[in-house]
Parts: sequence; structure tokens; C-alpha cells
Amino acid sequence: MGTLAIKDARMELKTTRETKELLSKAAILDGMDLSAFMLASAIEKARAVLRDHAAINLSAEGQLQLVRLLQAPAEPTEAMQNFRQQARLKVRGE
Repeated sequence: MGTLAIKDARMELKTTRETKELLSKAAILDGMDLSAFMLASAIEKARAVLRDHAAINLSAEGQLQLVRLLQAPAEPTEAMQNFRQQARLKVRGE
């Protein structure tokens, strides 16, 4: 048996009468009340947006270019070499 989440946050929004009627009809057809329908739809969309932004999609040519770059990395710049020679910060406990 799963645990029930405590619903302690409130969200409100303004919309047109037509939009509310559209959403209400869709909710009824889906067997939900309006709030549950809107929340489920919003959660689904939010997860899709986050998933899309977490993934990198490359074309076939982009994939080949990435492989070529990874197989033959560029030489370090002078700035990178200077940075590597700087003293490292001490970490507590060392």
C-alpha cells in the first residue's frame, strides 16, 4: 500500500468561461473532476518538458561529429595549461 501525500500547497488561476467549459467536458469524459484533470495534465506536460531538456538529441551527422571530437580532443590552450599549474586549494582534513 502506498503512502498518501499531504496536499498543503494551493494553486489558483483565471481563465475564460469557454476554456473552463472545454476543460470540464474533457475531465468528465476522462472520468475525473476538473482539478484532478488539470493537475494530471500539467504534471504530464511538466515531466515531458523536463525530460526533453535533460536529453541531448543529435542528428546522425551530429553524432558522427561528436565521436570525431571525442576521439581527437583538442590540445590544451595556454590558459588551460596555466590553470593546471596553479596551486590546488587544500581540502579540510588533508
